[in-house]
Amino acid sequence: MAHPSSPEATPLHPTPPGPTRLSSDRYISEAFLDREKRHIFGAAWLVACPAHKLRRKGAYMVQDEVDESIVIVRDAHGTIRAFHNSCRHRGSRLVDGRGRIQKIACPYHDWNYDLDGRLCGVPRAAGFDDLDTSDLNLRPLRSEVLLGFVWVTFDDNAAPLRDCLTDIDQELAPYRLDEMRAVDTFERVLPCNWKVMLENAMDFYHVAAVHSKTVSKHIEMTPDLQSYGDHTRQRLQIANYRWRQRLDQACSRGGPYTDLQASALHKYLIFPNLLLNVLPYHLTVMQVFPIDAQTCRLRYAFCRRKGARGIELARVMATWAASRYILREDIEIIGRFQQGVSTGRVTEQFLHKEEGAGAHFHGVINRWLAAGGA
Repeated sequence: MAHPSSPEATPLHPTPPGPTRLSSDRYISEAFLDREKRHIFGAAWLVACPAHKLRRKGAYMVQDEVDESIVIVRDAHGTIRAFHNSCRHRGSRLVDGRGRIQKIACPYHDWNYDLDGRLCGVPRAAGFDDLDTSDLNLRPLRSEVLLGFVWVTFDDNAAPLRDCLTDIDQELAPYRLDEMRAVDTFERVLPCNWKVMLENAMDFYHVAAVHSKTVSKHIEMTPDLQSYGDHTRQRLQIANYRWRQRLDQACSRGGPYTDLQASALHKYLIFPNLLLNVLPYHLTVMQVFPIDAQTCRLRYAFCRRKGARGIELARVMATWAASRYILREDIEIIGRFQQGVSTGRVTEQFLHKEEGAGAHFHGVINRWLAAGGA
């Protein structure tokens, strides 16, 4: 599959690269979503799961998203692998959920596979004519472990993951995300297009109106925004009061951090569908997958650093409670947006400079779709 060239990390200008106007059709058209599924989700690197959930040999997890089912497993040698979750005999779904297994066995006719995907058992194989089992191993996907996550891509020709991240992995390295453990997780179906949740999370223009009684009261200046190829980072000082410095120092395990990394919220939109909110003492992970043009699934995790206690743990829990309330405000407003745009009465939308991350996001979408073709 053709891949669009990705520019190097550069500061965003007051009017960032990307469209300043959008057609409303991209939020309601099934045909537009079909192109996104093929040319974006079918080609990009996607987070499959946290790597620590597959710590032990034989641990596996199934992910079902965007019309695909995959199984991620740690094999007998300790290597994490990913496969299409379909038997090579008749295509039946192999496994569900998560757990530990010694082999991957098809529940239909009991073909079974080693954890490295090799076909190792065919009942009554003599009943087949000219069956070449050497060519019937599970179909693999490329996978990599980075930043504490297992990533997969459906495209054999995709560039290496580190190249695609355009140095974001180096900037995130001090946070040691592999040490983060979930305080709260949930999955929720949202009544909006998949792009709406992500662009809203990086949109500063709505903060004064939607979050007037919460986060808006504690922000004194607009955030700075930077692009990293296909991705963006927004850096935001929240409640930047004098007493914060000692509190930040007490909650800054990991590192070494810059002064801004220790105190400012860093929000990364990693294309196409991963949002990371990062501070030294906590990590919020939001991943959004399309279901149809006007519905998506949000996978959410709020995480603390492993071993957090005392003031650090108290701060984590207070931040979690505040963030859940703010998230409820966001989910309500994006539902109202989708209700309005689905009427088709507003066909064109205009982007404010404080929606710069959204403009960049849609510009990248346009580039990927153009590279993919029809």
